[in-house]
Amino acid sequence: MVEMKNKSTPPSGGMFDKLFNRRRILVNLDGFQDILVVILMFALLVHMSLLLVTIFLHLSSNPDFKTIAKDMLSMLILIEIFRLMAIYLETHHIPIREAVEVTLISVLREVIVIGIIYIDPVMIACICAFLLFNGILLYLDAGAIAKIRASGGSGHGHDGHH
Repeated sequence: MVEMKNKSTPPSGGMFDKLFNRRRILVNLDGFQDILVVILMFALLVHMSLLLVTIFLHLSSNPDFKTIAKDMLSMLILIEIFRLMAIYLETHHIPIREAVEVTLISVLREVIVIGIIYIDPVMIACICAFLLFNGILLYLDAGAIAKIRASGGSGHGHDGHH
């Protein structure tokens, strides 16, 4: 009796497996992604250094509160983004809580810089809804973390693999 080979599986062992080994491709792409994140972190450090110099120049030459506050809030946002990148390099995922915090800080920075008086009432309502939604996300994430800790889980949402 002649056995029929399954046509849906690729031939084993040949050049196809060497070129298209999914595990090797994913590992290489993961490493490449880490390199990109490190490059972005260095670029962010350079940008933060330039922003710090700008803040000191504004303090020494023209102490305009609005400009200095805008630059300082921008620096805080960049620090949080840098921290998010560091967490990503360590764990290969971005926690919802930290991402939502950066989002909240960014929105509030814009409101502070523009001024609540000069923002359209419809935009204020949208900002309030957006902040409420992000607050709900923070609350739900805190509840999920409490459940994971109560059950003795690791909190990563996966079994430790990348």
